Amino acid sequence: MIKSKITRLFIAGTAGLLISCSVENNENSDQTINELKDGQQVILKKIASLEKSIANLAVSSKNKPAPNNKKQQPPKADPNKVYNVEIGDSFTMGPKNAKVTIIEWMDFQ
Repeated sequence: MIKSKITRLFIAGTAGLLISCSVENNENSDQTINELKDGQQVILKKIASLEKSIANLAVSSKNKPAPNNKKQQPPKADPNKVYNVEIGDSFTMGPKNAKVTIIEWMDFQ
């Protein structure tokens, strides 16, 4: 009984496989493959044109002088400069004649 069920299942599976491999599907597959090949050719042409553009940009950038980055940089702070900041009526801690004064400024909004 089990053997006959397995045999029927095998025959049904084989028939389904043979039906799915018909000639009509092969023709559709050939058409799909040709469309994919055409699409690949278009993509390859676009890649080639992009590579040419990149090469042209590289050649043209070699002919131009390097940009002067020194003009664009802001001036650097001098770590040895002494800044005189008026304390005014601000709250202070410690002696008034201290050699170093640390000022903390905040803007509460």
